[in-house]
This record gives sequence, C-alpha cells and structure tokens, in this order.
Amino acid sequence: MRKIEAQTVQAVRELLWNPTFSGRYWKAGNMEVEQSHNGVHGTPGYSRQIHIKLHGNEIACVWPDHNYVWLSDCGYQTRTTKSRLNVILGCFTSGFSITQKNWEWMFKGITWDECREWCGSVSCTFKLHADNWMLKQAAILA
Repeated sequence: MRKIEAQTVQAVRELLWNPTFSGRYWKAGNMEVEQSHNGVHGTPGYSRQIHIKLHGNEIACVWPDHNYVWLSDCGYQTRTTKSRLNVILGCFTSGFSITQKNWEWMFKGITWDECREWCGSVSCTFKLHADNWMLKQAAILA
C-alpha cells in the first residue's frame, strides 16, 4: 500500500465519523476525497456520499448510510487505477478485488468461482471492520 493510498483510506474513515462535513475534505497529489449530501438529514430520500477521485475522475463513491460502495475505472485501466480500487476494496469490503489475466481485468468475489470479467464499474456491500488488516496498515502508513 502506498502512502497516498493510506492517506486516502484515512480521509474516508474520518468522514465516516464526520457526517456533517460537506465539500473537499482532503487532497494530495492526484487523489482527493470529498463528501456531499442530497436531501435533508433525517428525512426519507436523504443520502450522504463520500467521493474518491483520481486525477479528477470519480473512481469510487461510498454511501455509508446505505452500506454501499460503487467503483469505476473511468475508462482508464492503469496500474495506478487498479491499485487505488484494490485498496478501497480491501479496506471497505469483504474479500473483493480486481485482478488481471492476459491483460484483461477481472473482478474477483469472495471465492475464485465468483471471478468474472471487469465491465468498467461494480457495486459492493460496504463494511467497516475495525480489525481489518489493511485498515490497520493504512493507519500506520498515513
């Protein structure tokens, strides 16, 4: 895990505990994390999103109130994009990752039987486990 990836994860974790903040929370190099709100808090239809951007392109969006995360390569299947997405998957989901076989990206589920071709974006269940090894590494590196 790179230091900038660890700082990104830490920014997302801090926003999870700061639901009232709105706007850009953190930016370093080519990464930034911001939070937005749609609707009125406490009413039906309200949603809070944490946006993770790489080079200004939104590669991930977390809906913490709905336990949902969306990831996208934004049309750039680079090593950097895959690395950033895998860190988010490793820290905030259970067992999902993006692999590569014969220059083609594959989305791996919890078991290898669930491996399928990457279609550019994916949605997963969001989980925050305090004892997650990658989260602990991010805290150490950040």
